[in-house]
Order: sequence, then C-alpha cells, then structure tokens
Amino acid sequence: MEEHLRYEADVDLNNENSAHTQLILLTGMNKRVLEAGTATGCVTRVLKERGCSVTGIEIDEQAAAVAEPFCTRMIVGDVEKMDLSATFGEERFDVVTFGDVLEHLVNPDRVLEDTRHILAPGGYVVASIPNVAHASLRLALLRGDFSYTDLGLLDRTHLRFYTRETLDKLFRNAGYTISDWKRIVLEPFVTEQGLSEEDYPPFLTNAMREDEDALTYQYVVRASASQQPVTAGSQREEEHRGNGRAMSASLKSLWAEQERTGAAERQLMEAAQHAANLERELNLIHGSIGYRMLEKARAPIRILAPPGSPQRLPLIVARRALRLARRRVRWRS
Repeated sequence: MEEHLRYEADVDLNNENSAHTQLILLTGMNKRVLEAGTATGCVTRVLKERGCSVTGIEIDEQAAAVAEPFCTRMIVGDVEKMDLSATFGEERFDVVTFGDVLEHLVNPDRVLEDTRHILAPGGYVVASIPNVAHASLRLALLRGDFSYTDLGLLDRTHLRFYTRETLDKLFRNAGYTISDWKRIVLEPFVTEQGLSEEDYPPFLTNAMREDEDALTYQYVVRASASQQPVTAGSQREEEHRGNGRAMSASLKSLWAEQERTGAAERQLMEAAQHAANLERELNLIHGSIGYRMLEKARAPIRILAPPGSPQRLPLIVARRALRLARRRVRWRS
C-alpha cells in the first residue's frame, strides 16, 4: 500500500462503534472546523456533507492533494512546527479535531495549548486516541511481546501512548476539561496483535472482559478550554511528586511484606528445629537397651503378671516413669 493511503478508510455513520463516526458526531453540523491530520479526507468529506466548512492541515503532500477538494483551505505542513495564532490571525474555529493525531506528536500538550488561542467562544476540541491499556496489549505483554505494526494500537509512527487516566491528564494540563467520553470497544482476540484465546487461561480472559477499560480500543473525547494550562515545569514537578509518593508507598508495602515473610520463615525454621530435636530424643529412647528389653518382655509379662494382679504393680510404676520421661522430652521441645 502506498504510504499516503495507509489511513484510508470508509466511514459508516450507522456504525457507532467507530472512531471516525464518533469524531464526526461529536464535531456536529454546520461548524467551522480545523481538522489537524486530514489524511486523504475520509472524515473531511463527511464533515463537508454535514454542512461544515473545513480547513485542513496535513503533513503528507500526496494525502493532502486527495483531501483538498473537501476543504475550504488546505495547509500542507507539520502542525507541531506551526505558529497557529500567526497562521490563522483573527480566524477562529468552532471545532478543532485531532483524529488519531496526538499520539504521533512529540509535544501534543504544546499543540493543545496553542489550539486554545484559535478556538471561538464556546469552541471545543474533538480527538480520538488509541488506548495502550487495551486487553490485547496487556495479554501480549504477558508473553513479552511489544511489537510495532503498520496500523493500530502500536502503529510504527506512534510516539506517545495513553490510557484513560493519562489522556485526561494531558487535556487537564493543557487547560481543558473533557465533557464527553466515547469508547470504541474491540475484543482482544480480533485486533492486529493476532492473539489466540487458547493461549491464555479462562480466568485471565474473563477478567479482561469484565474490565471496561481493557475492552476500550480507542477513546474519542470532546474537551473545552477551562483554565490556564499547567506549565511544563510544574507538570513535571507534579508527576515527580506523584511518582515519588507511589514509589514510597510501594516500598513501604514491600518492606512490610518482607518483614512478615521473614518472621514466618523464622518461626517455621524454629518449629522445624524443635521437631528435629524431638525426633532425636525419641529415637534415643526407642534405641535404648531398656526400652528394647521392655518391648521383648511384654508377652511374658502379661502371662506372669496379669492386669489387676499384685505382681503387676511394679510394672505399672516402671511404665509411668517411662511416660514421664517422654513428657519431659516434649516439654523441652
């Protein structure tokens, strides 16, 4: 497949479990739209049909040429290298879309911050982003596999990877509030990872299917500007503090577990030593001459000194003395 056609796709608005569909629906109708990353214009065309006027930005010149007929203006270039305020001047947009674009950028947070300045009052951003916590990737990692692919979750051109939590943090740090979350759901064994369900125990696959985030292949979000963005420095400090707190808690938990395990091991070793000592003591008793003689004499004694007879009394005393010796061995253990 030619490189500029790599992201070509058919759009079916009846299929709501599609990132393209949700991106279009969240954008709305009759909007002034800036579409960052038009590719060959499969979304652009439908936006135009729904009454939107679309300005496109596309880094691939060949793909831009295919999408251009659906745009009021096409800009060929890298959105990360653009000064959006200078490029558009006083022009403002109702919606800026990033359809599977943010994960390809070096600094998506800076691009989102710059986008704030070209949004019209009440404007918003719509973006679709793959979920790196999808079950197919979790299961693949269990077998030590993290292989890039031409398309999909591990597209070979992805530079950033997001979960629901880190995606929310990305927008919050850039000064947005996400108002709408849409999930594109996909079973873990039908993705480009090519996993086989037979390779995993049922309890594991069942657990994955019960986790809503694990079944989410992509998130599609709508976000509005809400506050001043968090500076890169304070963002890093916050992340470092959060990481430090998490690491400290993990270490404390680990140390406590090690202490509990160590105490249990010591108790087990002491019990094993006591058992060994007891066994040695009993072996000494059983191996003594007196014990062996007594064992051999049991049958004749029953004949010569039947139970209840006066001749039985000395034997009873001797037997009690032997039992007392055994108890003392147990007490010492």
